[in-house]
Amino acid sequence: ARLAMGKRAAAPNSGRKGSAVASSESPAVAPSSGSRKSGRGKQNGWPWWLWVVGAFGLLVSMGRLIATEPTGSGKSAGRSAKGSSKVSTNRYLELALRLQEMTELATALTSGNALDKEAARELDKELTSIEGELKDEDGSTARDLRSMVSVVRGTLYQNSDSLTDEQVEGLSGNSFTYANPRYWDDYYNKTSSTEKYDWYGTWDSAVVATEFTPKGAGGAQKADTVGDLLRPYLEPESKILMFGCGNSDMSEKMYAAGFESIVNMDISEKLLHGLRERLGKSMPRMSWVNMNASAMTFSDASFDIVIDKGTLDAIEGNKPLVQAAAAETHRVLRPGGYLLSVTFNSAPLRIEGQLQKAADWANCISHSFSRTGGSSSDERGYFVHACQKHSL
Repeated sequence: ARLAMGKRAAAPNSGRKGSAVASSESPAVAPSSGSRKSGRGKQNGWPWWLWVVGAFGLLVSMGRLIATEPTGSGKSAGRSAKGSSKVSTNRYLELALRLQEMTELATALTSGNALDKEAARELDKELTSIEGELKDEDGSTARDLRSMVSVVRGTLYQNSDSLTDEQVEGLSGNSFTYANPRYWDDYYNKTSSTEKYDWYGTWDSAVVATEFTPKGAGGAQKADTVGDLLRPYLEPESKILMFGCGNSDMSEKMYAAGFESIVNMDISEKLLHGLRERLGKSMPRMSWVNMNASAMTFSDASFDIVIDKGTLDAIEGNKPLVQAAAAETHRVLRPGGYLLSVTFNSAPLRIEGQLQKAADWANCISHSFSRTGGSSSDERGYFVHACQKHSL
């Protein structure tokens, strides 16, 4: 661990573009791709996506700094009204890459059943070192790095010591898991209402042009955006549940595209209050409700469509919680309705390993795609899994 943490990588190559991935479908569980193999099905409790989404999400944020400040200029990043930052842009990038290295190492240790308490404490020393550099820093970059450190630490100890989300929070130091609602309230308390982050893209995010065959569509269709992959399952009057809406603008863009009957559910009331204040008058057919994903209070068969974009991924380290949440999505769907899950997880993990263990679905179909853009995380590929509830 000490050798791995001693590495200091250079800034990533932001010019690489994700490659196209052919979609693949079948009436039962569709393989994600006929040509690409994935090892993501074996994660042994450590959410593999944590370092992918977190580290590269941070790098996207820091890319905005680089765009306004030449690399190697010696100028500092993340300035605030309180004063100047002591941490340079390059150093922020190095810290983000150290976090990525740590989560890769933790994943490898977990896969080899070697992530014990001693290894966790060695890794935590590095996290504490990173926190020390960020202690007096202001600005969104330092804030997001600190938040990421808290989740890496929390997930680390949850796996090494078999702790619950609440026990993780009770540890000394800054420790959370993504399944803890207090993490999100704390995070949104520190962000402005204009800040957005969309896991896996939003409605109009461009994808590498691909053909896919939606269930019941009668033939292949072309997709150039994330919305193109979802649209065949939607009707203008569909009652839609945005399952863990976050601060994404997905619902806003769907509303503008003609899909207005949307209920946005999230566990952070702080976030939802801000969304109601900002969008309630201009989008009167949308609503925002505070609810636990694993124990929703909606009546059975309340929705035609449930859209999950990253929520099941965020809690998948807690297996009982993700099973309960997946069962709830099935319960609130009307007969014949669809759960649309946008994720990094391929069909063997998301469908076979989670959704079909939680409920009896009539059929599931998978569409794989790649995002256009410059992040090497896009090269991993994404999936839309469409699972239909049995009709009466």
